[in-house]
Amino acid sequence: MAEQNVNVILKQEEKREEEIAVISFSTIFRKLKKYFAVWLMVAILVGGLIASASMFFTTTSSNPVRAVVSFNYKGIEKGKNPDGTDFDWNTLKAPRIISKALEECGMNPELLEPVRQGMEIEGKMPEDAYQRLNTYQNVYENSSSGQLAAANAMLDVSWFSTQYNITFKYREAAITRTEAVQLLNAMLDAYRSYFYEEFGYNEALGVSLSAQNYKDYDYAEAVDLFRDSLKQLNHYVTSLANEDSTRFRSSATGYTFADLKTAINSIQNLDLDLISSYLSVNNITKDKVRLQAYYEYRIENLERQQITDQETLDAIQDAFDAYEKDQVIIFSDSVGNTETTVSSEEYDKLINRRITAQENLSETKQSIAFYKQRLQTLKKNTIANSEDKVERIEKDLEKVNKKLNEMIELVEKTADDYYQNVSLGNAYNVLVPAAYDAATTVKHGISKAVVPCVGAEAMIFIFYLGVSFVMALIEEMKAKRMKMEAAAETDGDEPKNVAEEPTAKNTADKTADKPEKNKK
Repeated sequence: MAEQNVNVILKQEEKREEEIAVISFSTIFRKLKKYFAVWLMVAILVGGLIASASMFFTTTSSNPVRAVVSFNYKGIEKGKNPDGTDFDWNTLKAPRIISKALEECGMNPELLEPVRQGMEIEGKMPEDAYQRLNTYQNVYENSSSGQLAAANAMLDVSWFSTQYNITFKYREAAITRTEAVQLLNAMLDAYRSYFYEEFGYNEALGVSLSAQNYKDYDYAEAVDLFRDSLKQLNHYVTSLANEDSTRFRSSATGYTFADLKTAINSIQNLDLDLISSYLSVNNITKDKVRLQAYYEYRIENLERQQITDQETLDAIQDAFDAYEKDQVIIFSDSVGNTETTVSSEEYDKLINRRITAQENLSETKQSIAFYKQRLQTLKKNTIANSEDKVERIEKDLEKVNKKLNEMIELVEKTADDYYQNVSLGNAYNVLVPAAYDAATTVKHGISKAVVPCVGAEAMIFIFYLGVSFVMALIEEMKAKRMKMEAAAETDGDEPKNVAEEPTAKNTADKTADKPEKNKK
């Protein structure tokens, strides 16, 4: 098989002529093989130096610490909190969250402001929102003039992020990377506690119900105090029961919300009613005049509340009667226009508001009748207090207070279990926690060294090819010159030999002529 060559044209400016150099591939490969070891050693050395430098700067420089969190509950896609208020992602770096994290990590509380300034939170665009925007854009571009209004309405979309990237630039805080990772993870845990406290069981409810001391009030007032507390607790449990569609039974308490509601009603209907009737029959009071004034005030206040409740109910009823449901009209070329009435969210809200207003009005009327009866009984009854009856009332009230506190604790544990494991079980998740370990550091250092390593190795490889090609060219040119010089020497010897031949012949002729001359 014929050897393949590479032709190189060399221009010599002084002689104004071109010289064609022929380089064989075998010569180039021979030079590549000759300098391969040198190239390999240089490539390994340069790659090692770049990787070492990248690892050094990765471990010694204050690269930001990052984490990713997500929210998954009804309403977050509209930018709402679980309670319906506007969601604010800056709460993730709220002062109370940072303060709690600093306290857990045993760091200086004065770092609060540097840490807060070093926090950056960025929302990620949901995939479904991206697809909707692309789809609506295509509809808008392909719509005719008659459909332009509908297309414009479709383009009026908004999206709210459900995932957030958290970046902690801890240079200003003057802490190590390890401390920054620890602090950021502590902040994520602190926000979890804040989230469940804020949107799960309302701890302020339990505190307000148990904070008041019933002994500071008259006996009848203490009964009303307990009744109001149980009423608030009952409303809270009822709201949880309406929200729960799984008939949740707490593993912490063993109760369902229906069980708790039954227990609360038993305290209201049995214990408190029994104490209230005993007080009314025996006219037991610490101060009869003061208690009479209290009843009169309650009746007057409730009558004003009744007027307000009635006006609210009338306004809701008027709005309900005048409200028209939304209608959808479908246009078609083949059939007649079709008009369909669909359910409306606002209409459903009006129904719920009307039911609530009616319940409030009924409850206010019942309370007015109850206090009027109490006031009438108090005015007629003149039985004096006895120590036995007072002692019995105080013991009964103490039992009710104990039951109320136990009920508050049961509701708190059950609701907390429900929110954390059912309602808000997946509402807040840390998808990527902050991390600092050897594998992460090495991986980050290698990723930063890839681009410079590839660039440096490519330049070294190109230099290696260039050197091998140039050396092969020099070798071929040198061999060509040597051949040319040898050929030139051979061409220079041929005229000399020709000139000498006649001389030798003449010498022979002369030698041959001598005998003839001598013979003569």
